[in-house]
Amino acid sequence: MKLNVCLVAVILFHATQAALFRQTSYTYDRKDGKLRFIAKFGIQANAQVDLHGTFNNRTATNESVTLAFVSYQTWMELNRRLVQPNNCSMMANLTSKISNRWSVPSAVSKKIDANTVTEYWYLVFLGCIYVDARSSWQDTGGTQFDYAVTLMNVPGDVLTQQFSYDMKGVVIVTLVATFAYLVLLAFQVAFGMYDCIYLKTKPHLLVKLFTSLLLLEVGGQGLKLVHMGLYTQDGVGLAPVSHVGAGLVILGDCFLVLLFLLISKGWQLTKAVLHFKALMFILWGLYVVFSAIFFAWMVVFQDVYPFTTCIDNLYQTWAAWLYQGYRILLLPYCLYELWHSYQQENSPLVRNVYRLFAASFVVWFGYLPLTVALLYAVNLLEWTRVILSTSLFFDLAANFILVLLFCPLWSDYYFQFNSHLNTIVSAKRYTELKFLIR
Repeated sequence: MKLNVCLVAVILFHATQAALFRQTSYTYDRKDGKLRFIAKFGIQANAQVDLHGTFNNRTATNESVTLAFVSYQTWMELNRRLVQPNNCSMMANLTSKISNRWSVPSAVSKKIDANTVTEYWYLVFLGCIYVDARSSWQDTGGTQFDYAVTLMNVPGDVLTQQFSYDMKGVVIVTLVATFAYLVLLAFQVAFGMYDCIYLKTKPHLLVKLFTSLLLLEVGGQGLKLVHMGLYTQDGVGLAPVSHVGAGLVILGDCFLVLLFLLISKGWQLTKAVLHFKALMFILWGLYVVFSAIFFAWMVVFQDVYPFTTCIDNLYQTWAAWLYQGYRILLLPYCLYELWHSYQQENSPLVRNVYRLFAASFVVWFGYLPLTVALLYAVNLLEWTRVILSTSLFFDLAANFILVLLFCPLWSDYYFQFNSHLNTIVSAKRYTELKFLIR
């Protein structure tokens, strides 16, 4: 409990700090290079986008640079050409492809029509300026200015207009998930109070572990929801708070895997003592490491990645495949341990619990790699919504099953949490639960 309180205090401190010092404007310096990424924005076919930009010049010169909104193919060409010597002159045949361009630091407010393809578009600064009199691109001198640029979908409601098309609907999904986890946590806390007050027992380590992962899920989803709520207002949000929320969700996911491993070994179901613990904790430790790598790469992908490369989705990267691949490799171990525990068990009720977990393991460990593999057949801008919705659904389903199994009204029939009480359980109560044995 003290650990949970300290964790919540640290999270609230960092969230408050991020809220007080969040960055809503940025600085451009021509000396940093001729190509500066600003934003990647998914646009639905035949949709419109509103672009608003304000600028505050930091230098006394009147030098200008180009603000451009370009398609994916043009962005790739700019990445290739603007790293070569005399690169502004090499943009001659790209002029027609950069039709959405404006000289800044003058204020910009435009409505842009997209093409007939649903794809990502890129907002960038170019250290080159197009001279109409010469019909050519030329280099610009040194300039520095502060800027704040926003992109909005047209038409769009309050919950969607600030978001890229690939994030459309994510706010509702996260809100529903947060509420669902709150309900599960409320039930779990109520069950814990029943244990303490009515049965006069302390919650078992497995129950504490499960309650902790529910707290992490509620905290993580809640922090992500805070970021999204602010993002709907200003298009900026609180990215650090969102990263902390994502980290808590991944940590809760690691706790869930540990819980699965302990149950697969039959701890408190068939065995009171764990055997071969070292191997289990080594495998779990590797899962934590791969999850941490995936989380770190997710943060890099969101904050740094667009400056260096052009892969459009996080789940196309090596870190994601490493994380998903290890989930698949962990499944046979869990099923083997579960089968071994099943063979040692004589109770029909506990055997049914093992069968339930066998099916749950196959679904939970396998759904993410299977979903990603199937998504290669659809547009990349659909990936985020589908993966998020699928992940939340299966995670909630797994946690819902665990809440039911840990309910103290019947958990003593298969778990050995309060083995000293099992001998005084009435035959009437057992009869009421015979449907679980069938």
